Amino acid sequence: VYDDNLSDFDIIRSIIEKNDQEDAFYILNIEEIIKQHKKWFAMIPRVFPHYAIKCNPDDTVIRVLAALNGKFDCATKQEIKQVLEAGVKNDRIIFANPTKLPSHIKYAEKVGVSTMTIDNAAEVLKIKELYPDAKLVIRLAIDGESSGMKFSEKFGCKPTTDVIKLMNFIKKHNMYLRGFSFHLGSPCYDTDAYYHAIKLCNKFIETARGMGFDEANLIDIGGGMTGEDHDLFEKVAKSVNAALIDVDPSIEIISEPGRYYVETAFTLATYIHSKKIKEDNGKLTRHYYINDGIFGSFIDKLYGVEKTPLPLLKTNEKKYKSVVWGQTCDSSDCVTSKAMIEDLAIGQWMIWKDVGSYTVCLASNFNGFLPSGVLPIIRKSAMKSFLEDVKTLQGKNTKP
Repeated sequence: VYDDNLSDFDIIRSIIEKNDQEDAFYILNIEEIIKQHKKWFAMIPRVFPHYAIKCNPDDTVIRVLAALNGKFDCATKQEIKQVLEAGVKNDRIIFANPTKLPSHIKYAEKVGVSTMTIDNAAEVLKIKELYPDAKLVIRLAIDGESSGMKFSEKFGCKPTTDVIKLMNFIKKHNMYLRGFSFHLGSPCYDTDAYYHAIKLCNKFIETARGMGFDEANLIDIGGGMTGEDHDLFEKVAKSVNAALIDVDPSIEIISEPGRYYVETAFTLATYIHSKKIKEDNGKLTRHYYINDGIFGSFIDKLYGVEKTPLPLLKTNEKKYKSVVWGQTCDSSDCVTSKAMIEDLAIGQWMIWKDVGSYTVCLASNFNGFLPSGVLPIIRKSAMKSFLEDVKTLQGKNTKP
């Protein structure tokens, strides 16, 4: 817990000085998690978010959201177990993996996590054998046109040809149809796609009820919402809210945001352990070697995403073309080759902002380097407000 007047950079400096730090580390700003949770309900009040554990399974994130009566999207036995151990009730979890290991389905039955996604007949038969009382959610294969990573090739059934067939199959085998879901991709920039996908799910619910599935009452709008671009999220909210105007109040609307919650909450501090300057046709390029890399926190580089670091000690001096290398012996371990940064020295630190999504969870031990640790932080006034919110919500199944 830190004083209110300290910035994130101040806190990072104090951690380094106190611990004679050399290892790279994240700070997790708990205030950002709380802020995002409240912002969601302020902007999309009808949609209850289920935090996607796969994006960042940090235990502090899970426990903070659990304390705020949050709900969760889990894709595996281990994720379900982790959420339950944080004190979350089983009815606040959706098992959102259309293709599940049999042992994971058995575990879901054991702990009472009954709502789960499917996209094919074989999965229905598998679940019928292992968990006949499960509540099925049909996942549709729908992508946003401009999504960074699309999922419909791997997951989902085609709305035009497969959904009605699957509904009939579920009916034939006397299984419980809870509703419909989609995931437009991550991150999703095609905000209008939410509108059309929700409308489609609503039509399928009407069809399902006409087939005798009276219990069909769920639309899951998936994830892919960004946390760092407020304007984009505002457009998503506008599209979702417009689509929900004509959706019957009896239908529950949920989502599976991951990066939305954690993207801006994590800041990474990396140590410059080596440096060299190369000359090419009379032009100098600075090469820095840090203690994290693409096998750790920067796997996004493999998808074409390059972040620019900030020096922990700003000098406002001239900026130079720079290359930042990761710590391993792999020659592809280049964090960025396009940075324009001030001249830094061995022993200084580079700061990387907005690195909470798909970083911690994907880091490996390659070359004997351990993943960067996470240090949760919160300021005094935010801690006071958080405890007051938890006290108010305690024992209630309500939104913050």
